Amino acid sequence: MSEMLPRDHFSDPLKTEKINGVIYNMAGGSFKHADAISALNSLLHAHFQGKKCKVYSSELDIHLDDDNVFRPDISIICDFSKMRDNGYYGAPTMVIEVLSPSTAKRDRGDKFDCYQACGVQELWLVNPEYETIEQYIYDNGIFKPPSIHFKSGTSFVSSAFEGLEVKIDEIFPVGAP
Repeated sequence: MSEMLPRDHFSDPLKTEKINGVIYNMAGGSFKHADAISALNSLLHAHFQGKKCKVYSSELDIHLDDDNVFRPDISIICDFSKMRDNGYYGAPTMVIEVLSPSTAKRDRGDKFDCYQACGVQELWLVNPEYETIEQYIYDNGIFKPPSIHFKSGTSFVSSAFEGLEVKIDEIFPVGAP
């Protein structure tokens, strides 16, 4: 018979983010949300294999400042001098947020503004419901208007990482449930 662990065994039973000093609980995503993250992770891990930068999941706390500690769906980090035991302190080179109905407003609002203010070089907002990827590129202190990628059979390239090409059908397979 297995032994029950005490309730305080887990230091963080709920995933949370701090946005402008306010703590938010994070809910699990939908099937489409999970599929998009899985496809992006596979693509990115293959691309960055043996390279300087590394891909991280939402398990890594990103400390942008005292009032903003996020858990992006995917972060790509190249400057490891900012890594600490309890997370990363600074702006990742790239962030990918996969939108869900419960988080889209914050992802497009306060978090977007913070990513821009902190100098994230490239931000992707992925909408699994509409099968789109909005690509924001940081230039002279702001994100330029996005390139929106949505058409089956097309691809686009990252601005921040040479050779990183994304085929829309690899993220949103045609005929997938």
